[in-house]
Amino acid sequence: MSSPIEVRLLTSGANWLRVGSMIGLGLTGYNSPLPEGSSVSIHTIDTGKSCMRGMQLVDDGTYDFGMTSPPWLAKAAADGVTAFGLTDRPLNLRAVCVFPHFDQLALAVRADLGITSLRQIFEEKIPLRISTGPTHLGHPLGWVMDLLYDEYGVSVEDIEGWGGTVSSGERQLNFLEVTDGGLTGRAALLADGKLDAVFDEGIMSKSWLELAEAVPMTFLPVEDEVLSSLEAKYGARRTVLPAGRLPGIGSDVPTIDFAGWMLYCRADVDDELVLLALQGLEQQLPQMETLFESQGAHKGLSEPVDLAKTWQNAELPLHPGAERFYRSRGYM
Repeated sequence: MSSPIEVRLLTSGANWLRVGSMIGLGLTGYNSPLPEGSSVSIHTIDTGKSCMRGMQLVDDGTYDFGMTSPPWLAKAAADGVTAFGLTDRPLNLRAVCVFPHFDQLALAVRADLGITSLRQIFEEKIPLRISTGPTHLGHPLGWVMDLLYDEYGVSVEDIEGWGGTVSSGERQLNFLEVTDGGLTGRAALLADGKLDAVFDEGIMSKSWLELAEAVPMTFLPVEDEVLSSLEAKYGARRTVLPAGRLPGIGSDVPTIDFAGWMLYCRADVDDELVLLALQGLEQQLPQMETLFESQGAHKGLSEPVDLAKTWQNAELPLHPGAERFYRSRGYM
């Protein structure tokens, strides 16, 4: 890297912009290791679509680095999984690091409805009013739900066809709209009887705690044979919602894993650049972690970033420059 370069990071959303900014600062701060005249730009697009379409945008060279979650989604794209439009070709991506992020899929219905399984909903065609994330390719949650519905032989359109609703407009809290009971967003709609179920990830968020405290909920398990099928077809990782994580979770609930923020890059990104990006991240880690402290118990990072762990469970092969960094610094 003897000539000036432009480095483009796609790190959309409030949480990931913090990460991208710290990597950019590490690369371009005083005594920048990049060639004179180089620049680093941090890009943001629709957050959910960034996780999905962003992988192809990195593969085709629009960006050099990107972030997505969960990591097994990136592996599915790299493997060329075409189901429900994920990609039309195998993507040539490599892992840089995975940030610690606690998250699982949660399928919660009002306890007073007496529903005990997903299969019951679909076989009885119960017209639930479901709040979820952006559907289909608008978000990893939407794509994963398409896979899950398909295992039960239904779709979003089927649910709406028998009188149910599947909407995402309630997902983002509007803190200016507070009910007399002090509730916001989904919690207020559940308490008012305007919503029946929440199928979403982001289980570590304050909004999930608020709704589980506001209304008794039943957290539905994903059946073992369904989890096995999703893993075999798409590489989906199984996990559990741990007992006691939220009110209503009395025992471990089998579900799909959404943990981990993956930073990845194109396979042909210069080894030295990937190494320098991680070196810059290492320098900025104390400052980066302070950016999440204001979120308290509901912060995006589930624990301090330990570079001796961020190369593990990456799903994708590590970029050679990343492996060189981890080994040279004694993290691997």
